[in-house]
Amino acid sequence: MGVAAAENAATQQTTVAAEVVISNEPVELTQASAKETIVKFANLKNEAGARQLFATLSTAVIQLQDMTIGVEVHNEAQREKLNEIKQDMLDFIRKDLSNNGVLIDIRVMQHHQETKAYKPTDKFKMLAEKNPALLELKKRFDLEIEY
Repeated sequence: MGVAAAENAATQQTTVAAEVVISNEPVELTQASAKETIVKFANLKNEAGARQLFATLSTAVIQLQDMTIGVEVHNEAQREKLNEIKQDMLDFIRKDLSNNGVLIDIRVMQHHQETKAYKPTDKFKMLAEKNPALLELKKRFDLEIEY
């Protein structure tokens, strides 16, 4: 009876092993597939209760360059939070896309904040940057900007 039970268990194990089929066909890495995979990961984290992480990934700008998925976030705190889970996210993306060559680059968006000139000296500096001849004009006629 012990031999028959062992053979039956071995048959069940081979059957289970035969049912698990891992696809080695990589999904084509495109901008759309990268974005879709990031959204899947974000939804998975949202279901697990990480709403802040979900919001970060939902508002991030996803860019693809070669085999690197660029994730641009709004501030340094979001970048640090994503760096904490970077390996988990990378494992998920590689598994979902069936592509082990995928990399992730997390960076902070560069905000071009334009300063508003209120004072006459600030206005003159901005105009002089656009047209350096104004500095010569100011010097030649000994003009005062402040009034």
